[in-house]
Amino acid sequence: MAIYHLSMKIISRNSGYSAVASAAYRSGSLMLDERTGLTHDYTRKSGVAEAVILTPATAPAWCTNRAELWNAVEKAERRKNSQLAREIELAIPRELPQDAARETVLAFVRENFVSQGMIADVAFHHMDKTNPHAHIMLTTRAVGPAGFGGKVRDWNDRTHAETWRASWADHANRALANAGYQEEIDHRSYERQGLEKTPGIHLGKSACAMETRGIETERGEQNRLINRLNLEIQISRIELRNSGLTEPARRVADLLNIVLPDNATSYTLRDIIEALPKDSNAAWKLTSNAMSMMADMQATRRRWEELNTERKEAMSHAASLKKSSPFSSGFSRIPLMQWAAPEYRSEQGKIQSLSQQMEKLRQHYRKVEKQDIPASQTAFEKQWQQWGASGLAALRVQLLKREEELRRKEQEDTERSRAERRAEQLRKNDNAVMDSGVLSAVVTGYGEAPMPGNGEMTCYLLLHNRNGEYTLWGNELEKYRTRIFERVDLMRDRSGYICDRSEIGQHPPLQRVYSSATFEQLLTQVCQTWPQYTRNLRQPKTWPESFCLGEDRQPAMPSLAARKGILRRDVCYRR
Repeated sequence: MAIYHLSMKIISRNSGYSAVASAAYRSGSLMLDERTGLTHDYTRKSGVAEAVILTPATAPAWCTNRAELWNAVEKAERRKNSQLAREIELAIPRELPQDAARETVLAFVRENFVSQGMIADVAFHHMDKTNPHAHIMLTTRAVGPAGFGGKVRDWNDRTHAETWRASWADHANRALANAGYQEEIDHRSYERQGLEKTPGIHLGKSACAMETRGIETERGEQNRLINRLNLEIQISRIELRNSGLTEPARRVADLLNIVLPDNATSYTLRDIIEALPKDSNAAWKLTSNAMSMMADMQATRRRWEELNTERKEAMSHAASLKKSSPFSSGFSRIPLMQWAAPEYRSEQGKIQSLSQQMEKLRQHYRKVEKQDIPASQTAFEKQWQQWGASGLAALRVQLLKREEELRRKEQEDTERSRAERRAEQLRKNDNAVMDSGVLSAVVTGYGEAPMPGNGEMTCYLLLHNRNGEYTLWGNELEKYRTRIFERVDLMRDRSGYICDRSEIGQHPPLQRVYSSATFEQLLTQVCQTWPQYTRNLRQPKTWPESFCLGEDRQPAMPSLAARKGILRRDVCYRR
């Protein structure tokens, strides 16, 4: 399960920290602190997957060298209580592949810090284990070609913290969605989210290591108690959400941990219906008992692999001690001579202890795999034959009915919203509010005929106003169809040319010769008068790639149209 964690702190000299030492530790590298003369060697530190430095475009090239960068930071700060750097530590969702996780973190850093002028030193830790996370060290001074300048006080604004926390949640959720996961993380507290859940407490490095080794801690016990309370709350909410189902369907939904969200849409219900199990084996895998045992096996396997890696390291160390020991003659192979090598004997004891732990884990894994899981499947199969299969069928029918009702309601809401937008557009473009110079035309004819100039069959409209008759050819109407709420206006300029409003260019029109409130209104008028042409009017493929305006269907420039084989859209024609 993906969790949210992002913490921020200041690396300060007053607290005994060094920017060079901090960078060396987080990146797992060897660095010399020029201010103190101390060498910090963390090259043997385990868990460091990668360390990357990101710089703004104005930063000099030496800023990409980690040792030069943080030594320059130390030199720029002269006070004993100087704030050297800002650190952000964030947890990376375990569900993400390593490449996707890396790119997500770097994109978050570029967007929020590097774009503002900060230099970021990003270290990725434990990317292949159960606690992948990143440390981000940020500079506190502006940097230019000449080096570091003054402090940027705006970076210390407390409002940035909420922005950064929300931004990381957005980046992580997009990455989870791209990876095919529906779950999301939220930077807000449970209280701000309106959830009846108690937050857990942070274990810390030491407690986390002890819990991993199977040693119970006080903090770990508190978290386990909190998890049990949250589970009880979740169960009660599940029962409340599924209360609308009939008893057999609700019983199966509770058994298979199927939750119907409060704000479920028809698409959500469709996904739930498609995810319903097809047989008893698939249904058993959805039960809490099955998921618990599968999780137990995975955790046991991960712990066994960790112990195996630790044992291999101990065996390698013991072999090197034996080889380098002064007793590495033939006598050193005699068990009685091992008293002379205490460190070697200690490694042998460690190897034996690790082997015993691994054997216990192996036996537990085999017990769950060979005994517990088959027994659980057998018991579930009896339940399934008695009432599970029939309950699942009832659940499917009820979900389909609920999905149909939601889809109908969503369609009604969509139509209502569309009608409201249409009414608003008509109100804004109503011809009644036009000036007195408008000459609104009336559609007096509609049909199909050979187009002047190229002979292609095309649609036409006959428009009449007080100045005469005009013909509108071709797919000029299709342009309005893609913007159905635009007003259809045809203009006549000072030279007598008739053109569309979008083709006026540098010549302002003298008056409108045709005006419709919207293209939708024009379609309504045509379809009511000539219903036999409704089908063709609504099919975009019936409109050619050009249009023309002319008197009595005669274009003003037939020779040009015939020569080019098409009628240019940007040419205006005389009446």
